[in-house]
Amino acid sequence: MKKILNISASTGELSALPSLFSCSDWHGVGLLLRDFYMFPQADTLPQLINKIEKYCRAQVTFPLLNLNDDWRDAEYDFNRLFVGPQALLAPPYASAYLETEPQLMGNSTQEIRGLLHALGLSVRDENQIPDDHISYEIELCLVLIKQAPQQPIYQEALAWLVSDHMGHWLPKFIANSENQAQTPLLLAITRVLSLWFNDLQRRIS
Repeated sequence: MKKILNISASTGELSALPSLFSCSDWHGVGLLLRDFYMFPQADTLPQLINKIEKYCRAQVTFPLLNLNDDWRDAEYDFNRLFVGPQALLAPPYASAYLETEPQLMGNSTQEIRGLLHALGLSVRDENQIPDDHISYEIELCLVLIKQAPQQPIYQEALAWLVSDHMGHWLPKFIANSENQAQTPLLLAITRVLSLWFNDLQRRIS
């Protein structure tokens, strides 16, 4: 899978707290969620969903999608929630939830960019997609989890990212997605994201 941050990421050791996923499964689900929210091509969506379902079928019920119409409905639902062209019903950007007046490339975007640069990192194609897009932040979590046991600066960055940043906007994004989704598939993916983030919070607590 293509990385969307200019970094090298691999599975790292996580805290041995009770969790829903094993370390490797949590990492794998994170990579798949990253790819899902980063505007997947229609022809790759079924394969991506099948991989997520294999990890999460014990926790989440996925719908059976066999007909082309089913996948078209899911793709349409994805676009109306996260892409456009109409006003987004569940914008996948932190700044849409954290700014006094919702906007893209706001102060929260600059905070994430500042954190990335302080760690010697950057997003791919900077200034084209806001740095606080959910896919970028998911991958940043994966990277910081790997590095945190070795370097205190990564521990501090991870604590801030999860508790003081994502913790203030991701639940709102999840609630918007749940309330606005019109297909069982998008509801299932939203549930996976919620479980994944709850697992992350337990692992760093």
